[in-house]
Amino acid sequence: MSEFYYLQNNDALQGKIFFDKSLENLTWLKVGGKAKCLYIPKNKEDLALFLKDINAEVQINVFGRLSNVLIRDGGISGITILIPPSFSRLEIHNNKIICGSGMLDRNISQFACDNNIGGFEFLSGIPGNIGGAIAMNAGCYGDEIKDILEEVIILERDGTCKTYKNDQMDFSYRGSSINLDQIIVEASFLGISKNRSDIKKRINEIINTKEKSQPSNVATGGSAFKNPKDAKAWELINASGLSGYRIGGAMISPEHNNFFINTGSASAKDFERLGEFVINEVENSHGIKLEWEIKLVGESLVSI
Repeated sequence: MSEFYYLQNNDALQGKIFFDKSLENLTWLKVGGKAKCLYIPKNKEDLALFLKDINAEVQINVFGRLSNVLIRDGGISGITILIPPSFSRLEIHNNKIICGSGMLDRNISQFACDNNIGGFEFLSGIPGNIGGAIAMNAGCYGDEIKDILEEVIILERDGTCKTYKNDQMDFSYRGSSINLDQIIVEASFLGISKNRSDIKKRINEIINTKEKSQPSNVATGGSAFKNPKDAKAWELINASGLSGYRIGGAMISPEHNNFFINTGSASAKDFERLGEFVINEVENSHGIKLEWEIKLVGESLVSI
């Protein structure tokens, strides 16, 4: 019996709770084990109540659309929280956009376009929801979340709510100060007034570039590795002769070498082994050690 069954007895909770829930079909890579305890909150108030009911020593993992995540085959212990689409408040005040952390990045980009607000075009090229994008300072084609973020509202581990300004987030390349004990529930962004046709043109350029250069209609988790300083991960992988290389059912996409794809039979172990192989080969060939951009979580079933 799960040590977290007591949570079912809290009548104040309005979200959905699952035990030993398979996450495989929820991830974009279509691999991974089970969550020992999965909670899908109804809203931020419900999530705050849930957090207050959890022992501070219990590990929590928070995800949105599971787009840039590799969950190991042994699954996730502790508690897994999945931010649902219901966390999708969307408001506009002049050139400021306020949104819930469950809102898809591309939908925010389109909303900004509809309201003649520029600066959000790059979000049309980023998968997943805005909460995850903020935590990792997601970006593409020269722009990053830090360039437009004004502030975030975060639930701390004890359920208390705090607001953090942009300059308190300690943003870095694909990183921020957000830790495992903090959950982004809402954010505000500041754009600029811009002609809608110019915004649409830029969005279309981003989408077209992405469609031409990245794999589509396959199970993939986005960029596998961060770009090193003054280099591009895909170029290093290609120059190492690894385009199309595969381990088990996990393969390096020939279309874009910094994307891994599931050919249909991959396990999380296959992806992790492929990633570690790439890291070693690139370092041996070019003296540069790649860093994972995909977030690896959970426990392995067997040693890699």
